[in-house]
Amino acid sequence: MGSTTTETQAWDLEFYTNFAARYHEHFCHDKVLGEVIRTFASKLPANAQVIECGPGTGIAAATIVASGCHLHGIDQSEGMLAICRQRVPAGTFEVADMLKYSVPDSTYDGVVASLSLFELSKQETAAMMQKWHGWLRPGGLLLIGTWDPERQGVSPDKYDADGCATKLPYEFMDHTVYNTLFTQTAWKTMLEKAGFEVVLTETDSFKPEGNCIVEERYYITAKKTETGGI
Repeated sequence: MGSTTTETQAWDLEFYTNFAARYHEHFCHDKVLGEVIRTFASKLPANAQVIECGPGTGIAAATIVASGCHLHGIDQSEGMLAICRQRVPAGTFEVADMLKYSVPDSTYDGVVASLSLFELSKQETAAMMQKWHGWLRPGGLLLIGTWDPERQGVSPDKYDADGCATKLPYEFMDHTVYNTLFTQTAWKTMLEKAGFEVVLTETDSFKPEGNCIVEERYYITAKKTETGGI
């Protein structure tokens, strides 16, 4: 899990702490995510410094480290991170809110935010892009993992003029959360405005274990350009 927000429904920290092990059982078989991470890591320099926003139980983090990167992860759920630290002892992890977290400019070669942005508002998502642009070294890469609302079947009347759909209810492991989703075109526009160039997109239809819906995944790799975000 990634961040608590006062503008949208706050993440239920107790829920994620109590259900961390159950979450891992439902989602740990995600082979396509592993392939996406390996492709991303292959584009980074040797011994790359990577930060992951919302590593959860370490499903992506394990592959990031196995790919030869040095990983630091931030997550709000201590319960999730307890499992993550056990699975990925070579990484470093701390409890933190990505919206409030700060590092010196040009600290990282790569930033990963996989399935951890859903509860951010439109404005907070744009703000995170600005932060990531600053954290990355010149030419650094950003990987975002999200859902594609059009493939997910979100009704056209749910989008605003920019292709953003907010407060979409979703039953997640018997717990209702409210997601913010963007169309593929909206992601491209927002990333370019923040100073990124989209270099690769990938899709997948992932079915978690148990009573969960099929997730129409959308992965975006974007490169920091010389021009900073506005």
